[in-house]
Amino acid sequence: MRILHLSDDGLPDWRVEKSALTAKKAGHDIFFAGRPTNSTQSVIFSEVHPIKWTAGGMVGIPYYYHKVKKQIEKLVKQIRPDIVHAHNIGSAKISYDLGLPAVFDDHEYFSMLSRVNAENYKTQNSQNSQSGIIRLKQEMKLSLISRQSISNWTKWEKELVLSLPTITVSEQIAQDLQKLNEERTKKIFVIPNFPLKKEQVLFNQPRQHSQLSSVYAGGDSKYKIVTNRDISGLTDLFMNNDVGYLTIIGWEAPETSEKFKATGFLPRDRMFSEMIQNSIGLIPWKKHWSHPFLNPNKAYEYAHAGLFVMPTFDMDSVITTLGHNCLPFQDYDDLASKLQYFKSNIDELYEKRLKIFNFAGTNLIWEKHEKKILDAYKLS
Repeated sequence: MRILHLSDDGLPDWRVEKSALTAKKAGHDIFFAGRPTNSTQSVIFSEVHPIKWTAGGMVGIPYYYHKVKKQIEKLVKQIRPDIVHAHNIGSAKISYDLGLPAVFDDHEYFSMLSRVNAENYKTQNSQNSQSGIIRLKQEMKLSLISRQSISNWTKWEKELVLSLPTITVSEQIAQDLQKLNEERTKKIFVIPNFPLKKEQVLFNQPRQHSQLSSVYAGGDSKYKIVTNRDISGLTDLFMNNDVGYLTIIGWEAPETSEKFKATGFLPRDRMFSEMIQNSIGLIPWKKHWSHPFLNPNKAYEYAHAGLFVMPTFDMDSVITTLGHNCLPFQDYDDLASKLQYFKSNIDELYEKRLKIFNFAGTNLIWEKHEKKILDAYKLS
């Protein structure tokens, strides 16, 4: 079969690429179309094509939506795919409108994401230092996009879940989506963001560290609050307490101080090399209503790198998946207390790291779930 992976984002995108590798291994011909980036070549895809997405197109503002739809319609006539694997709600909606056999990869739970984005728009507006007509125009634009995304994505998601095989990342999201699909007209497949088995060769058994150090892998901006990934005060926690050293992978600009460093963006191999220098992997997002549905891949990358995982207490999917191989915390005071304990009990921490490393190698593997992608294709 000829399978077109359609996205409003560009490459690299590891979830897209893992899905493509699964189909390629099964003998299918794989294509990609998405936002133009510098990654115009790929060893995975037979061809990579640009799609000029806009914010208006993604949320269904008619003029912009139809401009994107025309691009995809033209590309589909050229590629002639047997199936479209749509990696966002806009791609899935356009594929459905064009009558294409498609699978909807609802990995973001888009109706929920629209509400989170609305919160972020409101926060960003409150921090906007511009004045006068420029600020007013920005606020009007963001308000329109926000309203359209909540309205359209909620409506589209129900339509798509009823009409297309749907893939998502956690049982919590799947259970919510099933409420939209009470007649079970289409199946929902859960495929967590686990690493590929071949990535295990990057890791040896974790070595013991003499001092406590923690890592957070995330490109969240230090200049603005993202409401469901709020890590404000995290660096202060390490600077003002005797809880070891912190590394943040992915901040825009590298920086360093006595107890903290930020590396900037790192490719996957260098990211893993940086991770294994640490003992604890943090998911330090402050409590948020969306967290029970999130299943971030960083938790499982930490586990494969032999890091004990410490998530915020409301990260239900991560906590359920890892069980005793993680230790949730309530707030930053609780996190500081637990880090202080491990700083004084480094041998106990090492035993926990060995357990999670072995658990990950046996259980947290993409290949254990990849057949569900091929099963979803059969139902499209």
